[in-house]
Formats: sequence, structure tokens, C-alpha cells
Amino acid sequence: MRQFIAALDADDDGDLVRITKPVSPQNFDCTAILEKLDRRGLRPMALFESTEDVEGRPCTIPVAMNVFATRERCAKALGFDPGAAQMPLSMFFAERSRGGIDPLVIDQADAPVREVVLTGDDIDTSKLPIVSHSDGDYGPCLTMTLAVRDPDSGAYNVAFIKAFYDFESKSRLRITIHSTDSLRALKIYEDRNEPMPIVAILGHHPAFYLGSMGLTPYRNDDYRTIGAFLDEPLRVVPSQTWGEDFMIPADAEIVIEGLVPPGVRMICDPFGDITRQYQAQTLRPVMDITAITHRAAPILQDVFAGHRDHMTVGQIPKEGSLFNTLTDRFGPIIKAVHMPYSGCGRLACYVSIDKSSEGQAKAVALAALQESWTFQYVVVVDANIDVFNEDDVLWAAMVYTDPDRDIDMIKNIPTVFTTAMGYRKVIIDATRPLDRAMPEQNRVPGEALDRIRLEDYVEGI
Repeated sequence: MRQFIAALDADDDGDLVRITKPVSPQNFDCTAILEKLDRRGLRPMALFESTEDVEGRPCTIPVAMNVFATRERCAKALGFDPGAAQMPLSMFFAERSRGGIDPLVIDQADAPVREVVLTGDDIDTSKLPIVSHSDGDYGPCLTMTLAVRDPDSGAYNVAFIKAFYDFESKSRLRITIHSTDSLRALKIYEDRNEPMPIVAILGHHPAFYLGSMGLTPYRNDDYRTIGAFLDEPLRVVPSQTWGEDFMIPADAEIVIEGLVPPGVRMICDPFGDITRQYQAQTLRPVMDITAITHRAAPILQDVFAGHRDHMTVGQIPKEGSLFNTLTDRFGPIIKAVHMPYSGCGRLACYVSIDKSSEGQAKAVALAALQESWTFQYVVVVDANIDVFNEDDVLWAAMVYTDPDRDIDMIKNIPTVFTTAMGYRKVIIDATRPLDRAMPEQNRVPGEALDRIRLEDYVEGI
């Protein structure tokens, strides 16, 4: 993370704001500042340098937020051209997600995350500047990734999982495990009546987190995949609790180690989540903390939940992964994939194809639905429609879609429970029909567009 902050400082283009005035993260100061910036269309990474801990005491740990709020900043994090942050960035992600680099084990003495080690009575989560996000939330919440390890294959799974501050115990967190792979690992441990080792990773290079978000199969080793996105091996070090049986990222800012006891559930949520709605209160697993390790002067990273910071970190990786999957199945007819902000970067998917026969669009849409349980709507358009221009996509849907033939509702299928869709999903074929006459789309001649330089005619452009 520090390398990335230094790079943004060097750019000096307003992409990073340092807030030196004291803030109270637990009293919504951070999210209120980001909300006011967002309403002005401003989404810089914010580094809150003077914070308070959960109990309102002065804290020396800064908080970094809004890291992923723009595609251009995510492109910078991946060493990619920020001027090509739409489909080229997603395709770059698609290429990287097919690769993997084995982690590099380093000595504990060389691991920044082991500079401070807290165990036993020294464990106290109230000393962290944990952020409160929305007014109806259960409480302050850590919003970064947790890592678990499959007990049979040894593969590491890294996923964004919320961890709520527990007002009843400073050595426990309440965790909302909902990602498919993490739940699968938890079930294996609970079926064996064994506690599940788990770690929270509260700050790393943005490429670490982007690399963890691809749609990869269970038992894919995310530490290897993350290495591909870092473009170098992920440096790891034996954990304080389990030694070499569970490796942790050596360059993380803060790592919390713990165990998920089998069968234990406590009240968790509500929380204003990705759909910009509150998840209902429910019973979730807990994490009994065994150690907290961190840098000598750590930075705690947090996601601005329900906003672009939250949406983009999953949007780009899933676009790339879905492009890979659809291309593997349908070949070069797949041209572009986008998950728009209007669907919170999760609920809707637009796919453009080079259509050659009727029925292709519906087949592509059905395949896309299977790749992410969060998709509510899939719209398929022709290759000449820019899926990153929602006006173009909606125009195609209004002009080309025959509701009787081209709109299908899939019933009794798992979906996002906070929307009105119930157990239903919708696919829309918004491609130009090939079996009936349709007027041509009007366009300014390409020759004229190539010939005219706007700067020659309009001053100040």
C-alpha cells in the first residue's frame, strides 16, 4: 500500500487527499466526508491521518478509504494505462487471472507485518480505528478481506468478508461469511467439528485485493493468483498462531489471526451493503482472536460500503473473469462485458456479441447467469453497442427487444435477497433481429469524423 500511496503522491493530480484534521471513524466522520465528496462527483482515495479508536481515544493508526473508487485508479494499481480503464482493463484482468505465481516465503525478521505481535491479554480490538459506515449498521465494521485455507488441498481462499466489532468481547469479531468458497470451507471444518483458522488482512497493495476478486473455482490458490496481479510473488510469512501451517501476507499492514468455533453463531448485521440497502439482522459465525500482528506504524484500510469504492473492486475482476468464461465457451463472438454502476457493479451484466444467428444472445445470457449468483439482469447487445455506455445499451433494448420473444424470466433460482426480485432473474436479448427487417441506425459518416479535428473549429477544446 505504501508504494501505491507514494505513486499517487508523485502524480500530484488530486487522486489522493490527505485529511490531517482529527476524525472519529466510529462516529461516521470518514463516511460523511466521502459521501459529501461523492455527491460532488469527487472520488479520490482518502487517507485520514489523525483518527480515534472505537472508544474515542486518540489513535496513531491512519485509515485509508476509497482506494478502489475509480477504474482509473485501479488501472494505476495494476500498472495499466488509466486512459484505457474500460474494457481494455477488464481484458487485462482476464489475462492476468489465468496465471499464477507461487508465493515467496520470507524470514519473520524481514516481514513488516511481524514488527508488532500482540497475543493474550494484549489483544484489544477497541484500540483500532474501526469505521462506522451507515446509520442503521449493527456497529463499527472491518470491511477488508479474510483468508481461509482448505483443509484438504491447502489452497488459500481470500474474500471480502465483513467483521463487526464485538461490544461484548475485545478479543472477538462477528464475521459475515457469505462468499461461496469461504462457506464451503467452513462447512468442511464444521462437519469435522473442528475450528476453522482464519485471518483478516487489513491493508495491502490494491493489486492484492483486486487479484482476490476473480471468479475462480474452489480450491484455486488465491495466493498464487494474487501474485499474478502483483506481477511478482506474494511474500508470505508463517503466522503467529499456526506457524507454517497457515502463511500470512508479509507486507500487509495489519493481520488479525483467529479461529471460527464450529456451530457458534451470534447476532450480526444489519449493514448497508453493496446493493445500497441494509442486510437484515441474522446469526453469523464468530472469530475468536488468537493474535494481532502489524507494522510498526500501520495503516488500516477500509472500503466505503455501498459506494463506488465497494462496487469497482468487484466489478473489474468479475468482468475479466466472465469474459474468460464466455470466450472459452462461445469463442470470438464475445466482444465485451460490463457490470454497470446502475446495478451496483454486481446485479446487472451487459454483454456484446458478434451475432450470426438467432438464439446466440439467449445462450450467452444463460451462461453468464451461471457465473455469478449476484446477477439479476443480463442484457446482450450487438458488437457495435458500447456496453460501457448505458445510453447505448438501453437504446438497443428499447429498439430491438420484442418483449414476447426476447425477455425471459428464470424462476426458482438463488439471488440477492435484498432486492425485490425474489428467486427470479431476467435475461434480455437486445440484439438486432436477423429474421425480420429493421431500419438501419443513423450515423455521421466515419470519413467525416476521421477528417474533422475538433480543435480546428472549437476553441478551448
